[in-house]
Amino acid sequence: MWISEGLVHLEKEGSLFEVGERYFKELVNRSMIQPIQGKNSWFEEEFRIHDVVFDLIRKLSKDEDFVTLLDSNRQHSCPDSLRREKKTGVPRSDWKQRRLVILNQRVHSRGVEVSMDMPEVLRTLNIVHCNVTIMAPLHNFRVCRVLCLVGSYVPISLKHLGKLLHLKFLQISDTTVDELPKEIGHLRSLQALILGYTGLDELPSTVSSLTQLMCLTASGFKRLPADRMGNLTSLEELRLESIVGQCAAQSLVAELGKLTRLRVVSITFSEELEESLQEALVKSLFNLRGLQELSLSSKMWQQGSTMWGDWEPPRQLRGLIVQGIVFSRQPRWINRSCLPHLCFLCLMVHAVEAQDLDNLGRLPELRYLKLEGVIWPPRYAVSLDNFKNLRFCDVGTTLEFHMGAMPRLEELQFEVYAGYWSWEHNGVLLEQFPTKDVIEDLDLGLDNLLSLEQVIVKVNCLGATAAQVQELEAVAMRAVENHANRPTIKMDRLYEENILSDEKLEALLQQHIQLEGGVLQLKDKPDAFFISQLRLYRHLQKAVISYDCAGASMCEVLKVEAACRHAAEVHPNHPSIELIRTNTDEMASSSDHPSTEPRN
Repeated sequence: MWISEGLVHLEKEGSLFEVGERYFKELVNRSMIQPIQGKNSWFEEEFRIHDVVFDLIRKLSKDEDFVTLLDSNRQHSCPDSLRREKKTGVPRSDWKQRRLVILNQRVHSRGVEVSMDMPEVLRTLNIVHCNVTIMAPLHNFRVCRVLCLVGSYVPISLKHLGKLLHLKFLQISDTTVDELPKEIGHLRSLQALILGYTGLDELPSTVSSLTQLMCLTASGFKRLPADRMGNLTSLEELRLESIVGQCAAQSLVAELGKLTRLRVVSITFSEELEESLQEALVKSLFNLRGLQELSLSSKMWQQGSTMWGDWEPPRQLRGLIVQGIVFSRQPRWINRSCLPHLCFLCLMVHAVEAQDLDNLGRLPELRYLKLEGVIWPPRYAVSLDNFKNLRFCDVGTTLEFHMGAMPRLEELQFEVYAGYWSWEHNGVLLEQFPTKDVIEDLDLGLDNLLSLEQVIVKVNCLGATAAQVQELEAVAMRAVENHANRPTIKMDRLYEENILSDEKLEALLQQHIQLEGGVLQLKDKPDAFFISQLRLYRHLQKAVISYDCAGASMCEVLKVEAACRHAAEVHPNHPSIELIRTNTDEMASSSDHPSTEPRN
């Protein structure tokens, strides 16, 4: 909007967006604009203007006839030119003022009329949270450069929108419109198009004609001209949310590589990204050497393509958010030499190792870290030299802090298992979850986090009794309550519906376990498989295990039975075990089976 108003000036070659960002940062550094302490999202920073500065802005704006502000929550700012008209009869066409902002106008739910006598002089029109019932035809705003409609509950007609040839900024958000005319393609001067939840399903194909467009945000659409997006060669910011299906994704990914000026890419895919599509996406990303923020989200979980390991991200990348794609390992290019300016990181990695956390800790500017995973080290001691600028941390294991660790950390989230869970993966028994048994009394050294403001403990209730969950929560409370900052603590129960009741617990004491697949499929399984099968039942005291012997030799049956007995021996409760063979009449004859069968 600043660019469209002509307030941002390009002194040298580069991007108007980057110049505008420097303006904003300078205002923040001068404390004219202040960050909001209470954060709704760590991905998006929020700022406000100090009340004294805001009053000064309103006064200067009124004195200079910069803007007319009609706000039902505050006294209206009436420009001097309008006061002169009342006294001297100067017609409105002689106004110096060219901007109008209408806020929070709901007159007994009947709405407000926007029908100025001289709308043709207006260059900026902002209507925010108003019920607009009568509005002058859009073609009357013939010199309008900025049109912003946000939060209107009455449908607005965009007929004649294509006649606003001087329009540079168009935003329609949370406002129902009857249609988005194809004539929008006539707005050849348009630099920013922001459309969010307009009640429409399709983005007109003529949008691809807006070759001067630098910013495109579209939310809530189901169809878009994905095969023509490559025509928007001036694009620097592209945000497409909740609209990109499988067919559109294939075209969009191919066209993305043509938009070489992109600095910000945020796309939400509604379907799974197949491996071939991920490979095409990475190839397009190779062309985006000016990329600073990349956010990809998919509603369907899928395995990440190996192609991601070959990507060479631009060194200036500040934000990397990938949700819905599971990397088998943390990409090797996530390190301080490849990404020295990375501030925001959100990934899901199947197997996280301690050295991966070491690499993340060395990223000099990392402020936000959300790392999801399946396999974790049970505990990770944070080095004093790592995570110097981290403000938010959400990982799947518990961290141990010594004095001076994470000096700027404000919010910490971690997960602890009140019960017990294990499984087998590639012949390895995995049980590294941070359970209370592993982390005695949750003594993590939280007192050493000098800037800590909030702690969120995610208590996983799988395989736990209500008493175990409550005990864990009490331990976590004690670990935080003595902190000097008095940080707030919140308990989030995961899988609370799976808490073991007394009836469920009684049933788990004795389990009949059917090994799937039969002896022929089980004979080559590693011991870890059988151990994990029994350890799924933490409270087990007696196990009755049955298995299909059809087609198997006696040696193979004995091998499976030996593995089952070993699993019972290493189980924490050492349950008794009863083995039941089925379909023994269909066993294969074998010359090397013993003359006496083993007892169950």
